[in-house]
Amino acid sequence: MVINMRFAFNLLIISILAVCTWFFIVSVESKVYYRKVFRFILFSAIIMYLNRLLCISMEEGYLTSSDALLTTERFIHYMFTLEIYTLYAFFIFCLFDQFHYFSSRKKLLFFLPCIITAALIISSPWTHLIFWVKDGVCHKGILFWLLVLVRGGYAITATIKALLKRNLMIKVFGQCVILLAVFAGIQAAVFFISGNETMYYSTLIVNVVVFVLAITMVEFYKDDLTELFNQKAFKQYVSKELEKQKQRSVYLIKLKNYEYLSDNYNKYSICEVIKKLAEYIKEYTMLSSIYYLGGGRFCIIQHKSDKLNEKEFFDRLEERFCVPFEIDGSSVNLSLFAAVMNMESGKINKDNFYKYFAACDEIRYRSNDALEIVQADTFNIDQLQRYRDVEDAIERGLVEKEFTMFYQPIISTETGKVISAEALIRLKDRILGFVSPEEFIPISETNGTILEISEFVIDSVFKFVSEHDITQMGMEFIEMNLSVIQCMDENLNNKLEYYIEKYHVDPKRINLEITETTNFDEEKLKQQLEKIKKLGFSFSLDDYGTGYSNLVRVLEYPVDVIKLDKSIIWAAFDDRDSFVTVKNLISMFHDVRRKLVAEGVESQTHADRLKELGCDYLQGYYYSKPVNQTEFVDFVNKFNNKI
Repeated sequence: MVINMRFAFNLLIISILAVCTWFFIVSVESKVYYRKVFRFILFSAIIMYLNRLLCISMEEGYLTSSDALLTTERFIHYMFTLEIYTLYAFFIFCLFDQFHYFSSRKKLLFFLPCIITAALIISSPWTHLIFWVKDGVCHKGILFWLLVLVRGGYAITATIKALLKRNLMIKVFGQCVILLAVFAGIQAAVFFISGNETMYYSTLIVNVVVFVLAITMVEFYKDDLTELFNQKAFKQYVSKELEKQKQRSVYLIKLKNYEYLSDNYNKYSICEVIKKLAEYIKEYTMLSSIYYLGGGRFCIIQHKSDKLNEKEFFDRLEERFCVPFEIDGSSVNLSLFAAVMNMESGKINKDNFYKYFAACDEIRYRSNDALEIVQADTFNIDQLQRYRDVEDAIERGLVEKEFTMFYQPIISTETGKVISAEALIRLKDRILGFVSPEEFIPISETNGTILEISEFVIDSVFKFVSEHDITQMGMEFIEMNLSVIQCMDENLNNKLEYYIEKYHVDPKRINLEITETTNFDEEKLKQQLEKIKKLGFSFSLDDYGTGYSNLVRVLEYPVDVIKLDKSIIWAAFDDRDSFVTVKNLISMFHDVRRKLVAEGVESQTHADRLKELGCDYLQGYYYSKPVNQTEFVDFVNKFNNKI
């Protein structure tokens, strides 16, 4: 009866291990590195317990014992216990420190004790250094203590690391780490005090089961796409552990182009970009406290004990994002936004953390750089409320029709008459009052209301041209601004055709004004513009002289008019070199049959000098600020008729 119980007990353990292995494989996708390591631990444990059955079979007389069979059993036992403890330590290091991204040299140093000990075990049948078998008895060699030391060293080091860093993980995992440490202590005590292998193997299986359950539970806090912790895990950490664990910094990393990708590429392509970005962040930081919050947003929590070099991390990210991504066969320039929240400054704490985090999450992008970095300590938290107030104003403006169109005249230097006008949208909210387009346009592009606003602009401009005979007024066309997001809208062509038909407008009477950018698929943008140009529209390029202006690139766009930004116009009257630059620009663009509009004309001197330089059109407050539709019509009629 006793014999049967011993054998049955180990069979039960093997059955439990087999079920755990099956459950782990079918319920958890073993793509993440630390899961792959744990899978090897499970397989090794099964082999070790099968070997345990071999040992019992010899002890109880089920199998005829021999020195060769006992040597085999001891060899498997020592090799696989060594492997399990080594893999356990590797699993913990990969889980908490992204150790699999470390250099090959560091990995070799980590595994060196295991490799040396394994070599001694393999050679032991001849050298007797770890063990030897004689007359059915297993003897310990002179270096057996090394095997015990190496196994114990891996186990103790990994357990201590897990205990110290348990709060970096979700709560249930931290609790499992404590349970593991308790049973590991029991296991060690049983082994050294009583030498009872049955109790030793029993506590070992408990540890394995605890970790299977822990990893399975962790899946509820994992993002399926990136394999990082999800938003639920992030909220739990912030509510329970923020400030307790002595954080140094919190980083919010956002993919600026996420909305654009969502509108123009299939879900699979977007997922591939997000997964690549997740891999870069994991590899470049080698930290475990990384969360994916959805919408192309990542959060990294750096602790004082972490060896993260912030500058090196950002440099590597920027270096990668300076190179275009291949998406669906086209090259797309992507860019990142990073907000750094310094927890050591004392300005950000648990009470106001979410306010700062939300403010950083909703801040407007300020550059087209591959990586834009903002320090949250310099960020005014009041801007968050303003941001949300403006969002509400946009919603009210669309529903309650509080948006209006203003027009700013553009004067021909040849005739001195109003030749065209730029249509500009304005918002006068009943609560906030006047809201600048420089404020509400970027917010609308971020929250997706820009397309609704653009519908209002297109409809208003077409309606204005339809209701007023602009050629009779002496004008050639009205300029209408289009954001790049609008230009990349695949339905834009159909929308414009619809409004041509609706208002019976000659597309030659409308000029579409675009702004140069490098953040989108330029080839696709050019194709879109060519299709629209075939409808009869002309194009202007706004703000030339800022950002990424490049003469060669500009000439690749099907634009008829170049608008020189007011910053270079003003600089031309303060600095001789800038004046020469503007003069040469005008000459070069004339050589390639482009017309020039000078923005920001604010005095008679500006107007006279720009006429001398050969600039075709002038626009600025010297002639008129943007005015509403009625005032504009009156202005044009008076201005053109006085000439």
